[in-house]
Amino acid sequence: MVNQEHMLKAALPLFARFIISNGLKTKHGTFEIMLETVDQALPIVSRNKGLRLVEGTMALLSPDVLQLSDADTSSKNLTFLLAQLPQYGHLCYRGAVLLQHNFTQQDVDNMDMAYRHGGGGSQIDRFTFVATDRTNEGFIVDGKVQMEPVAFTIQVDHLDKTAPKIVHLHCSSDVELLKNGNYGIYITARSLKAYDPDTEEDQVIFKILRGPRYGYLENITTGGFIQEGFSQKDLNGKIILYVVNPSWEVNSDSLEFQVTDPTGNSAAPQTLELRWSQIEMQQTEYTVCENVGMLSLKITRSGHSIDSAFIAVKVIEVSATLGKDFTVTPSKLIQFDPGMSTKMWNIAITYDGLEEDDEVFEVVLNSPVNAILGTRTKAVVKILDSKGGQCSSFHSSGQNKHNLWGTGTLLPVSSGSSSPSNPGTVHLEGIPLSSSKEIMVQRGDVLQEFSLVNLSRMRLRAIRNGKIVHPSSVLRNGTNVAFKYHGLVSLRVEADTSSANANKANKSIINQGQTKISVISSRKTEVPQADKAELMPESHSSQQDLVLSFPKSCTPDLEGLLHFEESTQNLFQCDGISWKLWTSKSKDVSMKKCPSGWSHHGSRCYFLITDQKVSWNAAARACREHYLGSLASVISKQHMQWLWGFSGRKPFWIGFNDQVSPGHWEWHGGEPVTFTNWRRSPSRLSKQGKNCVLVQRRGKWQAKDCRKGTKHNYVCSRKL
Repeated sequence: MVNQEHMLKAALPLFARFIISNGLKTKHGTFEIMLETVDQALPIVSRNKGLRLVEGTMALLSPDVLQLSDADTSSKNLTFLLAQLPQYGHLCYRGAVLLQHNFTQQDVDNMDMAYRHGGGGSQIDRFTFVATDRTNEGFIVDGKVQMEPVAFTIQVDHLDKTAPKIVHLHCSSDVELLKNGNYGIYITARSLKAYDPDTEEDQVIFKILRGPRYGYLENITTGGFIQEGFSQKDLNGKIILYVVNPSWEVNSDSLEFQVTDPTGNSAAPQTLELRWSQIEMQQTEYTVCENVGMLSLKITRSGHSIDSAFIAVKVIEVSATLGKDFTVTPSKLIQFDPGMSTKMWNIAITYDGLEEDDEVFEVVLNSPVNAILGTRTKAVVKILDSKGGQCSSFHSSGQNKHNLWGTGTLLPVSSGSSSPSNPGTVHLEGIPLSSSKEIMVQRGDVLQEFSLVNLSRMRLRAIRNGKIVHPSSVLRNGTNVAFKYHGLVSLRVEADTSSANANKANKSIINQGQTKISVISSRKTEVPQADKAELMPESHSSQQDLVLSFPKSCTPDLEGLLHFEESTQNLFQCDGISWKLWTSKSKDVSMKKCPSGWSHHGSRCYFLITDQKVSWNAAARACREHYLGSLASVISKQHMQWLWGFSGRKPFWIGFNDQVSPGHWEWHGGEPVTFTNWRRSPSRLSKQGKNCVLVQRRGKWQAKDCRKGTKHNYVCSRKL
């Protein structure tokens, strides 16, 4: 149906024609009809949803949140008369504070109106208004005519100014064998968790500052590499996996991260340690005689040993037959308890008394639990016929075919073994040298009480009691003679001048604690002049001015190794720079360990940072705050050579500087200045504001600006 009012409005103005006649005369005429519209409809508040914004910000008053409608009034006449202004902010017109107490619906439609919060701790703000069409009084809200002002509500959310907190940060060490044959460690909320009361878990982000060095992170749901970061929700869902790279023979890794929220709040950088253990055979070949009885295979676990681990053992018959030529324990699973790093797996060799060919079988390690397999996963055992003429006293010991006596003069102090050991013990690491004086020690007693003189004719005397200890057995093997002694007394090797010298003599000292010391010497007197060292003040007064000769120079490769000097009856240890007298205090220092990833040299630990090149000031701050140490100092030329090699022969910052007092150079860690290695005179350069030292080509020092310029690697150090 057509609205008559609209039809009339469309036809306006209207005209009427008429005729007037008296019968004689007729007159035509017209008159105009005018219609005047009357506004009788009230404006309606059709939207009043309010605003929500973060404190200190601005939000538009759009038609989506505030709108008046009136069928017979244009938007420029629909007006909001303000009865009360906002208390904690301002209404703005085109970005400026609204000066008048009204605005129109057209202003709202044009996006000219906005609310700006003034900050503070308020949570609710509002303004009240009366709507009008400038003709009628009153307006309609929810179908009812209203004359009183209504409120427009503004909700203010507080800005999140607190960073997420780390509530769990533990070393991840539960390594698993994956379906594809790789090994991996799942990083979950058990080891890494952050909490932020103002942020959802999927918005708590762990930003990776430095990824793992030897493996990589993977998202198991997508299969993609993780390079930027991951969320707390990902950790809760157990989808973050660290994959061990088998090409690196390491047992630990780490990643550096910083936890953040969407507003940019971030906690201090943290490091997540990843550690695992590795299980393998100690040796891969055994040759034993048929009458050896019992053969013990040593299986070792290295790396992280705080948790338990398991390994399965499989026996493969090659030419030997299980049950006929040898028997094994029914259990094929070996358990490493927490802290344990060595297990023995016994095999009983069957002696049948028959002449027969040599027999071979293999022992294979597989299916590790909470550990990875090392490279030596298989041991080949060869059983020699005891009547075939091949067996000797050596073979019947059940050891391998390597020379039992060894030829090494240099001995490393043990860095610790899971197997219980006596205090002050040392382990052999054979390094063949062309030396005339040779000593091999395996888990020996306190070595400073063990002295060595001319071994061509020798005897053992118990220290401080005057007794002569006679050997319990004598073993002759070609030109070698091994004397075995049993007991717990302290022994000293003394010269026996009662007879002529023999060509060579070997002595093996074994006490009831399974300690063994083997000694070899020859009659040569020449010693290569490869390295020299002066005796420490503790040496005998008649020898204080003696310069000692060593078979090899002390280099970083020989760090930790021991040398016994016959002429002075002392042990010396290589610290990577020079030979130092070895004492029980030296032993205590050598048993200490550097943090994971750090390198030990002398009495300090060193860490090279190459992934983030920085200025000297930033490097000094990072060493102090993140690595709890200081920029490295240099004490000698040999020390500088070691650091230059440690850095990969690339420039790096050290701690030498004169920032406090120009021209007065000092070390960042406060150590005394005992050595410098300038390329140019620092006196001229310091006047130019170059107050910090960069090690450059061939380890030479160059003064540089501490704050700006090219950024470089740096070396941090800390006391052991």
